[in-house]
Amino acid sequence: MGNRSWLYLEHRLSGADDGADHEETSANEIAEANNNFPVLWQLLLADGAASGAIDHQRVFGDAGTDNLSSDAHAALARIRQLHAFVERHPMLHTLPQIALQFEALALHLAELIHELPADSAPRFSANLDELSWLGGETEGEGFIERNRRECNERWAEVRRCIDSGNHPGVDAALGIQRFVDWEAWAWQFGFGSLSHPYFDGYESPRDESFVDFVPEEEDEDGYERLDYDNHLGGELWRFEVDGRWGVTRVVHDDDGGRHRTTVVEPAWDDIRSAGGRDRHLLWISQGERSGLLLADAEAPRVLLEPQLDEVWDFEDDIATALVGDHIGLLRADGSWLLEPSVDEVWSFVEGRVRARVGERIGYIDLQGQWTIAPRFEEAEDFTPSGLAPVRGDEGGWGLVRADGDWAVPPDFEQLQWRHDWEAFDATRDGKSGLLDAQGRVVIEPVYEQVDLLEEYPIEFLTSEDNDPANERSADARPKRFAVERADGLCGLVDGRGRVLVPFDYGRFETLEPLTGQERAHAMARRDLVRVASKGGRTAKNAPWLRGIYDVAAGRELVPCRHRTLQPLAWGTQDIGWLVADPLPRGAKTEKIEKGQLAVGVLRGDGTVLHPQAYPWITAAVSVADSWLVAAVRSDLCKRWGAGEPVKAVRNDTGLYVWLHADGREQPHAEYMAARHAAGDLRAAYELACHLRDGEGIEADPREALRWMARAAGVREPGDAPATASPDGLPVAMCELSKMLRWDTAGLGADAALGRAWLLHAIAHGGTDDAATQAQLGYMLCEGEGGERDLEGGVRHYELAAEKNNTMALYNLGLAHKLGEPGEPDLARAIGYFRRGHEAGDISATMQLGRTLCLHAEALDEQGHGEAVVNVLYAEALYARQKVAEDGNQREQGWACYELGWMRFRGQGAPEDAAAAERWLLAGAALDDCKENLESQRACTEVLAETFYGDPDSPLFDEDKASEWTQRLQALPATTPDAPA
Repeated sequence: MGNRSWLYLEHRLSGADDGADHEETSANEIAEANNNFPVLWQLLLADGAASGAIDHQRVFGDAGTDNLSSDAHAALARIRQLHAFVERHPMLHTLPQIALQFEALALHLAELIHELPADSAPRFSANLDELSWLGGETEGEGFIERNRRECNERWAEVRRCIDSGNHPGVDAALGIQRFVDWEAWAWQFGFGSLSHPYFDGYESPRDESFVDFVPEEEDEDGYERLDYDNHLGGELWRFEVDGRWGVTRVVHDDDGGRHRTTVVEPAWDDIRSAGGRDRHLLWISQGERSGLLLADAEAPRVLLEPQLDEVWDFEDDIATALVGDHIGLLRADGSWLLEPSVDEVWSFVEGRVRARVGERIGYIDLQGQWTIAPRFEEAEDFTPSGLAPVRGDEGGWGLVRADGDWAVPPDFEQLQWRHDWEAFDATRDGKSGLLDAQGRVVIEPVYEQVDLLEEYPIEFLTSEDNDPANERSADARPKRFAVERADGLCGLVDGRGRVLVPFDYGRFETLEPLTGQERAHAMARRDLVRVASKGGRTAKNAPWLRGIYDVAAGRELVPCRHRTLQPLAWGTQDIGWLVADPLPRGAKTEKIEKGQLAVGVLRGDGTVLHPQAYPWITAAVSVADSWLVAAVRSDLCKRWGAGEPVKAVRNDTGLYVWLHADGREQPHAEYMAARHAAGDLRAAYELACHLRDGEGIEADPREALRWMARAAGVREPGDAPATASPDGLPVAMCELSKMLRWDTAGLGADAALGRAWLLHAIAHGGTDDAATQAQLGYMLCEGEGGERDLEGGVRHYELAAEKNNTMALYNLGLAHKLGEPGEPDLARAIGYFRRGHEAGDISATMQLGRTLCLHAEALDEQGHGEAVVNVLYAEALYARQKVAEDGNQREQGWACYELGWMRFRGQGAPEDAAAAERWLLAGAALDDCKENLESQRACTEVLAETFYGDPDSPLFDEDKASEWTQRLQALPATTPDAPA
């Protein structure tokens, strides 16, 4: 099912008081998503704010977050602005249905808004509560504020890109990597989340317009499509004929067929489910009055003729109904349990229901009799122990028994039954205390605050998920309460009032549950709690420092010194604590990143097993993240439990080390060499890569070469592939080939041996490795290390391209562009460059733009229509703009240069000398790398000589021409590597 979210169109009800504290609204669901917050919703909710929660769908839990809402009219204007921009998208020809989707979206939202009263202040409102669980959010207000800010930032980026005509930027802001990718539009952007049948989930986009759309009346099996808005429950559905409603029964046979039988003829103004345990119970309406119908297939009958002014659904076979000014209780057979005679009722709890007559509240039993006459000003439900909190004329709260006698006198300011506490939260003179289920004072109301320490049940910690027998036999964990005194210090008190932990701490926290492999561990039975203190610091933002207290032993195990403290358990008896704190300022060097942690491991008794000398342990993730640390704990416990060390990196050196359960720290190279000596060639390969790249170890090209040779299955780098062990790794053979060819170790290049290793890799398990096929394709095409074999090289490139290897895609594109082998084939070249572009290869993106332009020019010369040529130019413009807008790309300057010429010549978009000038000025301003210095000269030269210096140019300006000529002369001498 996942973590769901809902989008509503909410509006103020007519007649609602604008000045009321609680605004009366109505909300209709218009979209639903699962495990994501669609970009479409974010655009709709931009410029919004937190609003009252729409919580009726929060059935699996409620994190207490608000909804996020925004003005519907302004949101529709944003969608229309985006729709107009998408209509001009240069890639629209690859998925033209997207224009129809945006048109349908704008029309659909407009229809929904226009159906509402003019003064109802419609707004889009999102229930994102379950998404807060994904991020481990603990503060609902912070979660909504973060999402509000992100929605605003998202729309601001989209609008900025629209204003600058940046189509690739808009795509990126919408979460679309490939315009043609419908799944991204449906899922990431969110068309598929919309409830209207036009959008139809995540199926292929429609070719028809929203105006022409007619919902299918039959499903894919040829049966009449069921309208789930009219589903009454079970096999019952309602149907309408001439404004009257009836009931039909839909039955499925063994062959998958479906049959309809009319149960109730269409005779009612409305029919809806009554919410009873018997799904055949339905509310019927005639005019303004409601009645009760039993839609039994054999003998349907009206149980109560329409006479009720308002009804509320059944709960445990009892419904509430309003007749005139009074409320009564209705049985499932249509008879009155309680004739309409009270002003307000609640729900039955423990066999009694609260009811109000005038200003007084009493209790009614399941026979409809008053067990306690209305005499209380305020009252709560009866609890399982047979007591109910009430407030009478005496002014205070007390507890009454079922006969109305006082069990606890009314001398409390507040009494509230807490189901999770199994006790009463009591307040007197502004102080908090606790009464047990029988009303006995357990904790005197003299404290600032009393809160239940939420702990995972012992049965959850010690039993397997699928063995309920173990859960039944486990002892229940007793309730314990964190009690705060006036001085801010807290103690831990049990349900009998005994102090378990002295008042020495600022708060108590729940220890995380043990992972699956730890549930049988002895730690699960130990009575340990996490404590926290601010160490005497009084600043409001002073961090909490955490420790561990052993309740059973009555002593502190770990002092409160750590920002992060998580339990560890491995083997069957060993326990420890994963601790982390911000790295001290004095310890920071150039190798230390901002926010880096000092992570370590303590033994169970709090002594140091591994010092806090590492930014991470087991994986390069922050243990301060409550979700990521669970994976760290699980991996550490699993490996230490199996007698294996875990990987870490030192803060002082940035080098990898391996941490053992006995406290030893082992150097990375030593551990990996030991693994290799035990027959693990993968360890040799990983060590070779680390030595080559300087990752976690000092770079050593010669040692990297030796270890790569060992991973390939030979003793020394110069050994012939024929002597390799059959266990050699094909991926290592490919890497060894590159090291030999490129002479990374400074021992002299050996292309012939590199080629031999690639052939050996493919013959010994490397056939499916795209990188190996691509490298061999290159060597054969270029004649490196042996004779040139162009056709053979292309075959290997094609095998690599089947797996979207970007090197192969790029070189195949070049081969077909240049006609090697055979004649040039620009269409095929474009296909390969386009795939490389979609795979993220910026060089392929640049070649795609250039080749599209060449193809467009060729088709133009051949007399093809202007529309065909313009489609190619438009895609070229899009590809080049994608590079030009990205400041991280080395070819950004050449992209600006080529875009300038395209806009000047009107290729892919109308002629626009000003736009062309902007691109060339941007390219001329780039000087951060060699490639950009060369393109900078090209841009400057065109500005000086053509744009400003040519009298026929619309931008002719002698002063600017002179200025830019001087700039050109001042540039460093270089030979521009002009684009092909």
